[in-house]
Amino acid sequence: MRLEVREYPVGDIEFGSKTCLDGTRLVVNLADLETLAKQETALAGIEVAIARPGEAVRIIHVLDAVEGICKVEGPSTVYPGFLGPPITAGRGITNKLTGMLIMSTTEFLQPMPGGLAFREGVIDMMGPGQPYCQASHVINLVIRYLPAMGVSNQELDDAVRRTTLQNARFLASTTRGLSPAESHVWELSPVSAELPRIAYIDQIMSQTLMTQTFLYGKDLEDTLPTFIHPNELIDGAIVTGNYKNSQKVATYLHCAKPTMMELYRRHGVDLNFAGMVINQGHRDNQMLKQRGAEYSAKLALLAGAQGAVVTFEGGGNATMDFMLTVKACEQLGIRTVASMYEHAEVGSGEFPIVYHVPEADALVSVGAQGEIFTAPKVDRLLGGSPRLVLYSGGIIEDATQSFQATSTDYWGMEWQLGESGFRAREY
Repeated sequence: MRLEVREYPVGDIEFGSKTCLDGTRLVVNLADLETLAKQETALAGIEVAIARPGEAVRIIHVLDAVEGICKVEGPSTVYPGFLGPPITAGRGITNKLTGMLIMSTTEFLQPMPGGLAFREGVIDMMGPGQPYCQASHVINLVIRYLPAMGVSNQELDDAVRRTTLQNARFLASTTRGLSPAESHVWELSPVSAELPRIAYIDQIMSQTLMTQTFLYGKDLEDTLPTFIHPNELIDGAIVTGNYKNSQKVATYLHCAKPTMMELYRRHGVDLNFAGMVINQGHRDNQMLKQRGAEYSAKLALLAGAQGAVVTFEGGGNATMDFMLTVKACEQLGIRTVASMYEHAEVGSGEFPIVYHVPEADALVSVGAQGEIFTAPKVDRLLGGSPRLVLYSGGIIEDATQSFQATSTDYWGMEWQLGESGFRAREY
């Protein structure tokens, strides 16, 4: 599979009478975005704003952030299963806006009891938490979706997702006929047989509404592990619906997972990237956990992997699925490196890992949860009403003001795959 990605950098965004890409300036006609939103009966309207890195801006009630991409040539579409048939993606030519993201925010009308309900997502575009939040390093076109009266959470969630992806494709279509600043070809071409074959196994959360992830338009719940080409992810084959505070993984990160892209860049240099395995976690019982782990390891073995990098999304119970996958790989002779964050809060003295197996003897820590930050006062608040119910337990009546927050309150701060600014250092 060969995919050419043509990149078009966006240096700034402004509103205007015609949606177009003028050099590195993206001009957005609000009427165009409103027209797309009107196609959804679950939406009463939208509010659109721009948030730039370094501005005294706080974004709240965050759901997702997606890349502006469109398919120029190839048999599939971007975000297949949502924007077109689930034809295998990752082939042909895709145009991509860089330096910006399209961000969705909303407030659900129905109460959501239980641990899998929507959890607040906060992004600071400046201040001490800014380097650790997902999407705080680029310009964000923030779209607040207003729900229609009486709409269910499921209907609202589906409408927001569809419209956000349509907005992403529409804005990227401004690149058609323009010369790209850069162009990259992604292809797992044949390389020297002497290079070690390395697979990437990624465990993704998908359980129920508010904590789900989609592959080609269908949630991953109860899906067996799947072997997939990295090009498919670059084209948007995986879309998030996971709104679990700091552990949620945005769609734009599924498109450009740091571990995946690093393995791709090193393909043919010092390793042979054998492809990816997607596993769902956490599964409901021990039998299903072991089935998922064994199946993931088997797919990696069938791909000829001699080694594997394993990452996962989530925490707690999902750690068991993750560790069982490491164990299954090692027992098949696949040497495995696992990347995860430490669950014990800083200074607690607790054991840092929920579950561990002896075979997991090469662990990479990306930091520990529970770091405390002072969120600064901001000039602008985007995303909706100013009241916050933090996952750490606090209630903030006016989110423009300064307040104490932990890493669990910020959007994506405890993501496991290397995007956040957290690192573990030995002292």
